[in-house]
Amino acid sequence: MFCYNPTNYADHLQELNTDQWLGVLREAHALGAAQLGFSGGKPLLRDDLETLVGEARKLGFYTNLITSGIGLTDKRLAALKDAGLDHIQLSFQDSTQELNDFLSHTKTFDLKNRVARLIKVHGFPMVLNCVLHRDNLPHIARIIDMALEMGAEYLELANTQYYGWAHENRAQLMPTAEQLKEAEAIVERYRKEIGERCKIFVVVPDYYETRPKRCMNGWGQVFLGIAPNGAPYRAHAARSHVSQREGHVGARDLVRERRA
Repeated sequence: MFCYNPTNYADHLQELNTDQWLGVLREAHALGAAQLGFSGGKPLLRDDLETLVGEARKLGFYTNLITSGIGLTDKRLAALKDAGLDHIQLSFQDSTQELNDFLSHTKTFDLKNRVARLIKVHGFPMVLNCVLHRDNLPHIARIIDMALEMGAEYLELANTQYYGWAHENRAQLMPTAEQLKEAEAIVERYRKEIGERCKIFVVVPDYYETRPKRCMNGWGQVFLGIAPNGAPYRAHAARSHVSQREGHVGARDLVRERRA
């Protein structure tokens, strides 16, 4: 349901190798980037993730791993900690096992809970993320309670943005305006009650509004995504737009072009 997930997965098989990614990190640093997120897909499928995190730390990046928790073992957490990873964002689909596993088509609710405990054991700050839609919006209070019980420092409640797979399934996913209004009231009540114990961020929807919002504060203003095959995107959903065909990183020397 994430807006950066393409509908044509079969066209995204070629991934950059370790040396190519190291070059991307060094070029991004030279261009002034300060924060680096390892996302996906499944970044933990890469055996060189610790190597990339280690290089990012040497370059001075603040690093974040965004993960479903699959493959995040105690051993791997220790290795990522040693490499210099700064914090982890763990995704849930719901506060209940039934709906979490149904929405993800995996039996991962118990695994995610175990991983949440391990993240805290290893001393990482944790962001809990949940993408919101028609099915889980009625559970928003329970989702917040789950984050508090897990000791999450931050909770990101991301209303579904209708691009990619979500656009294809919007008839089944889109909530009513009343559902959104009720959820917003619950979030505000919790914010007043819990204070700084857990900071709750809400990614606002771009429907039922009087005007469209700017994605990521405006395309290319604060964010640049690099797909596994090296394609750059100035916003998460940019691959959904035919105008975003800009080649691949490594094909041009961006540092030299900027200096020129």
